[in-house]
Amino acid sequence: MSKPDTVAALVDVLVDESRPGLSASERGVVADYVRSTLAGMPDYFRIGFRMLAMMFEIAPLPVHGHRFSYLAPAERQAHVQAWRRSRMGFRRSMIAFYTTFACYGLYSLPRAQDRAPAARIAA
Repeated sequence: MSKPDTVAALVDVLVDESRPGLSASERGVVADYVRSTLAGMPDYFRIGFRMLAMMFEIAPLPVHGHRFSYLAPAERQAHVQAWRRSRMGFRRSMIAFYTTFACYGLYSLPRAQDRAPAARIAA
């Protein structure tokens, strides 16, 4: 098995909520934007978000027997929705954070059909 990529898997679920037909390369651009946003955070935030991402990644193990990034698309969506509706504020906040930056990245992509695919988001 390859190394899990929690951010790419989570961004994929969030993109599917708005634009399910988005190409894999454009999804990669959005995931790269979210990763670079995380990388640009101060250490004290970045460490916290890294720990939350690790918790999010392994939370499905008891129920599904797999980490988040290895789940089927429907199971991934259910896991995101469970965190989105959680009673625990840090879970809701984490999903809101990733949703915000995934949406920003998603809607920053050029939409004109005659343009070349974006290599990165200019933000």
